[in-house]
Amino acid sequence: MLRTFLKYTPGVGLAVIGMACALVMLEVQRVPAAQLVEFSMFAPVPYVCEVLIVLAVALWYRLKPRVRATDHTAFRAAIGCFAAVMTFLVLSASQRDASAALAIQILYRVSTALLVLFFSERLIALGARRTAFTLAGACLASGIIMLAFAFFAQDVVRMLLVVLPAVALIAFVAYRPRTVRACGERGGVGDLSEAEVVAGEDAKLASLDKPLPRFSCATLGDRLLAVGLIVLPLMCRGPVVSLQSSWMGLQGEGAMTAFIQAGIGCGIMVAGMVVMLVICFVWNRSFILVYELFVLPITFISFYTAQASADLWFLHVLIIDATYKVTLFFILMTPFLFREGERRNPMVPLLVSFSLMIGSRALFAGLYSSMALPAFIGLATVVVLATFAGGGALAFLVIQQQLSARETTQRLAKDEVRATLEKQCVIIGARYGLTPREREILVLLAQNYHAPYIAEKLVVSTSTVKTHMRNLYGKFDVHSQAELLRALERESESIAMESGDR
Repeated sequence: MLRTFLKYTPGVGLAVIGMACALVMLEVQRVPAAQLVEFSMFAPVPYVCEVLIVLAVALWYRLKPRVRATDHTAFRAAIGCFAAVMTFLVLSASQRDASAALAIQILYRVSTALLVLFFSERLIALGARRTAFTLAGACLASGIIMLAFAFFAQDVVRMLLVVLPAVALIAFVAYRPRTVRACGERGGVGDLSEAEVVAGEDAKLASLDKPLPRFSCATLGDRLLAVGLIVLPLMCRGPVVSLQSSWMGLQGEGAMTAFIQAGIGCGIMVAGMVVMLVICFVWNRSFILVYELFVLPITFISFYTAQASADLWFLHVLIIDATYKVTLFFILMTPFLFREGERRNPMVPLLVSFSLMIGSRALFAGLYSSMALPAFIGLATVVVLATFAGGGALAFLVIQQQLSARETTQRLAKDEVRATLEKQCVIIGARYGLTPREREILVLLAQNYHAPYIAEKLVVSTSTVKTHMRNLYGKFDVHSQAELLRALERESESIAMESGDR
């Protein structure tokens, strides 16, 4: 499927590289190979400003549902330049006074968040699965970049962090979403020539274009379930901001800093691999459950690894970054989880979800700085346990709904098959002169039931059923139930052909 995605999504490599660079820009302040990472970099004020701006964009899109800001090249260039300039400035902000550094940090947070969010809007035209593959590739690529930083000197890393925004800018401006769909249909924007789709690959293309099952929002309960499945893991991520400090004290020695940087890169790569597995194997109604059952339990474990960070620091860093990137992936996929409509802009769920995650982070960063440590730990524990329990309950409810829906579908399918068999047996019975009782038994034999079950079903003796079976064998000129089933298949094909001729 990955090969099909690359073959029939022209130019997607540019999107993967651009989004990967944008994701690295989002983490510039968490690159120990480039600078000493301090908890003051997670001050709540920049996060609050970021939330307000993103919510303002969400409100704008809510009021203007048909607006697609990234359709305009000038807008993409402005956002890309804004993010590139602020990334450069934040890398040198330590040389400025505190107020200027705070202003730069605010603008950096806002600009890089907008770059990632608007780049995601650019990908929506690809469809759900292609967008997911693009995001997974970008996550893996950004993890490789972060891992590579561990092997370079600080000056080289800082130089690369200045170059990457330029790459993201070029990719964001130049990328044009284009797709080739089943039967050679062209989608997206651009001058893509008609593709000659091999008939044998139509099924692969259809699978690639398979949408995600959307939340049913028909009732208030459905809407609350959908919101809970998205919001609870985001709330659970809030207290994690305090866990960042557990590894910051380990910085200093060159080798240790490199190991921490490698741990961050490996964590992001793990997230990319998890996302790739989800795309390939859980592209169904269980999609959201991976988010629920991966992020919540693993985040819960991170509170233990934080307490033992002196020994488990690598595992701790791995968990923190893997869960964050998986969470970000599911946030960026929210446009495909809610139903479309003329009055709905698909970016609104994405922007609101992202704001919730950042807002939760800002809240707990502020509480961590202002509360006594024992009180904060108690509050964080309660929040994590509550979201863990609530998320588990919602996941169990979703599983129950899926099982119920599957049983209903199987029952309806079985009833439909039985109705079709009964109709066919009426026609076949007329051809072979069967009695009403023989037709009843023929329907059950066609479903591969045997004499004892048929006798119990029709409330007759087993010997009576066997007598009717012998009569049926004689009329069809067969000697066993297997031969009878083959005869029924031939008759069914004959009936189907006659119906088609009419």
